[in-house]
Amino acid sequence: MAISWPDLLRAEATLTASVVAGLALGELVLASGAADRIFRPLLPRLRTWRVPPRAAQALALALGSPRAGAGLLASGYAQGDLSREETVFGALCLAFPGYLRRWITTASLAAGLAGGTGLLYALVLLGRSAVRFLWLLGLLRRHGTPRDEAPAAVLPPSGTERRRRLLRALLVSLPWAWTFFALTYALMPSFEALLLEHLGHTALLPPAGWTVAAAALAHATASLAAAGGALAAGELSPGQALLALLLGNAIGTVTRVLRQNMGYWLGLFPRELLRPLLVWHLGTLLPLEGVTLLAAAAAVRAGL
Repeated sequence: MAISWPDLLRAEATLTASVVAGLALGELVLASGAADRIFRPLLPRLRTWRVPPRAAQALALALGSPRAGAGLLASGYAQGDLSREETVFGALCLAFPGYLRRWITTASLAAGLAGGTGLLYALVLLGRSAVRFLWLLGLLRRHGTPRDEAPAAVLPPSGTERRRRLLRALLVSLPWAWTFFALTYALMPSFEALLLEHLGHTALLPPAGWTVAAAALAHATASLAAAGGALAAGELSPGQALLALLLGNAIGTVTRVLRQNMGYWLGLFPRELLRPLLVWHLGTLLPLEGVTLLAAAAAVRAGL
């Protein structure tokens, strides 16, 4: 498959803008001291829950801007306010506030394209994300370092020093992010086609189900539209359509983590955090995907 250079350059530009904005927002929030002033009254409860104050600040920021939350964690780790484990689990926790903010739109779209099955699919994704968030929050609490005081408010050293620190972080991280993103952009379509080619037909899913699953690799909207069409034509039962949607979402996990997460992490965090981020991201996501797939398969076998 030939590479579309304009599309690749646009995607790289989007990645660069996300990384720069995230790091800049994190530096700005730390330098202003606003997060410290807002969260200082919550310190007694945070100490009880063993949630590091800086991680709690990042989670609150992620409700409005996940990039700002991730940038705050990256800056907190660089300044020694957060340990490696706190930064890793805090960064992975940020996915849920962002997903929660988008869920109404996701659910409305899913219901419009695939009816009740689409809405059920959206509910399964929301429930799975909530369980994963609680799991990661528990890990964050377990590995959190007890602190008697809030992290000291960061006094703005100078505009020049902040810009120098931001530029240094970008010069180290962006080349790695650009390289990895370009490699996955070029290789993932062939990998996805090979994966689907060897899955074949199963008793649980007819060819229409694999069409729905394959469409998810392009976009969730395409998969939902394919599921809606197959349901209307009677080619899939509601249970089979749900299984196909969940299967497409699960197959896309590996390609999403390589195509999206890895490049973004490389742009924001030091390379020593990359391995634990990848291990814990997949380690907390794949088991939950497996459980929902098994439940959907059991429903199909029951004739639903």
